[in-house]
Amino acid sequence: MPGPERRPPSLGYEFDREAEARARAAELDRRFAREEIVGLRVYRVRWSGNYIVEATFADDVPQGRMRDARALLGESGVPVHPDDLTDYKRASEGGGLPGWMRRFFGGQ
Repeated sequence: MPGPERRPPSLGYEFDREAEARARAAELDRRFAREEIVGLRVYRVRWSGNYIVEATFADDVPQGRMRDARALLGESGVPVHPDDLTDYKRASEGGGLPGWMRRFFGGQ
């Protein structure tokens, strides 16, 4: 039986204002190489009105670079626990229906 799926390391930080979230994401994009950050996303949390910056890193990114990203995002954002980040992402999926329900009704 295969073990749990290994996911690339990611960080999530919550911001009160969209402009601040976008500015921090742009700064990460500027400071990190494409090979280091494999995914960068800003999205709105519907129930709180806040914004999340999620940065997904390549598996071989050194811990020092992850600390740099935490410091940059932490200047004005609040860290999001990985489990909460997963919940936020699920809630922001298109249509708002859980995946099993979309599949049940013939969606992907």
